[in-house]
Amino acid sequence: MFPTKEDERTGTEVLIETFIRKQLRLKAHTVTKVEETDECMRVHIDRLGRRLLRCGVCRQRCRQVHDVRKRREWRDLSMRKLPLKLLYRPRRVECPRCGVRVEDFPWAQAWARVTTALANAVGVLARELSWQGTAREYGLNWKSVATIVKRAVKYGLKHRARPPVHAIGIDEVSRRKGQVYLTVGLRSGTAPAAVGGR
Repeated sequence: MFPTKEDERTGTEVLIETFIRKQLRLKAHTVTKVEETDECMRVHIDRLGRRLLRCGVCRQRCRQVHDVRKRREWRDLSMRKLPLKLLYRPRRVECPRCGVRVEDFPWAQAWARVTTALANAVGVLARELSWQGTAREYGLNWKSVATIVKRAVKYGLKHRARPPVHAIGIDEVSRRKGQVYLTVGLRSGTAPAAVGGR
């Protein structure tokens, strides 16, 4: 049994809808209903009043909604040992910069079928386990795990911080008899960074 509104007023318990809304960091959306079945927990999300939605490309707030698309489903981290599925009908917004685009979802990346929280958890576990083991742990297909890992690697490569180079050492080493040399470039205090020829 879920807590009632009276329990929420006392401050001792929180409604499941409120808990999920805060976990997903919803500002322009709200949780309208939570259904618990034998195989999963279904969370219905809808737009909150006439709050402004963000463009899915540039993330600018948009005043106009172009249309409402068919319902989509996202997989989230399990709750009470039940898979959590988010259900929402995305809006296409009229962005002044980009034109008509699908809105930005605060709980997932564009075109993803899993939430950001689940993708992060899968990415961390996939470093320790095989993709099939990770898929079994979260109840996903191994291809979904592969897609999540590829997105995580792409994001990591794009946002990694490269330390500045303060000193470079260059040396030439003779490879064979004659005039055949190998040029070795070293960043100060590290393994060979670049190897060139002749």
